[in-house]
Amino acid sequence: MALPLLTPRLAIRPYDPDDHEQMHEVLYGDPEAMRFLNGVIHPDETKRTARHYAEMHVRRGYACWVVEERETGFIVGEAGLQPFGGEGPDVELGYAFGSAHWGRGFATEAGRAIIDEAFGDLALDQLVAVTRDENTASQHVLGKLGFVPAGRRTVWGHDQPYYVLDRG
Repeated sequence: MALPLLTPRLAIRPYDPDDHEQMHEVLYGDPEAMRFLNGVIHPDETKRTARHYAEMHVRRGYACWVVEERETGFIVGEAGLQPFGGEGPDVELGYAFGSAHWGRGFATEAGRAIIDEAFGDLALDQLVAVTRDENTASQHVLGKLGFVPAGRRTVWGHDQPYYVLDRG
């Protein structure tokens, strides 16, 4: 997959070794944003996560990527693809943005670009997604992206609504 993906307002690119500090400040250290993702993590864990996603991108051709505002170059969150539940075989669309950047349409904009690449260059036939019951904003984003509810799955330590998007 050729990165960066550019949208009108965003640049989506692989993690760089130096991204962990700003990503921790913007997302992984933000209690409001992380309440849907098992809570704030230590900066050292953010560093390990960034390294893991950088390695996954090289190994698989996809991963969670850094999302920046094109105008400022400032990191606003992350979005991308990963094996469902960390293991697959299904491929999951995921996104998380710092709470200071919520309500601006970034998740939908990044999601559309990633879906286009998933069904284009990566030639995937289906994507899946999960979100917490209380995360109605994320459920709304998934609906706008065309995902349909398909039951529930226990993943990432929680029983969650499960969504599917088929190619075409």
